[in-house]
Amino acid sequence: MFKKNLLVLLTCVLVLTACTKDTGVTYTPPPMEETWTVKMTQSGGIMGLLRSIEVDSEGKYFVADERAGETVSGDLSGDEITQLQRLITDLVFTPSVNPAICADCFIYDIEINSGGKKMIVNVEDISLPDSGMDPLVEFLRGIMDSALK
Repeated sequence: MFKKNLLVLLTCVLVLTACTKDTGVTYTPPPMEETWTVKMTQSGGIMGLLRSIEVDSEGKYFVADERAGETVSGDLSGDEITQLQRLITDLVFTPSVNPAICADCFIYDIEINSGGKKMIVNVEDISLPDSGMDPLVEFLRGIMDSALK
């Protein structure tokens, strides 16, 4: 009976280990066409934050803070549009093998649309630095923070 239980336990461990193995899979955004959009929603944290930003290829942005009931729009400068395009073009997303559970973390839902193709990514504060999404998230958060001041 002990050997049978041990065999079952070892089999479970092997299956779980195989499921969490880093496959090295990465994802890249769709090629940047003439028109594109990027949208990011930031939610969570202790305060239950819910903010979003959407930027189009012309540099027009819309920022919303659902908790404050505030919506702001504006235009990025030419340099900011170029920087955002570069951040998206150079993006290589590596998903977390073992997503963290963090009650106080922010969650970032990012959607990039270009040429009829879409990339949807979900990361949280703990996996953000290793995901490859950090520079894009920081850029978009900076625009949101400035717009909502």
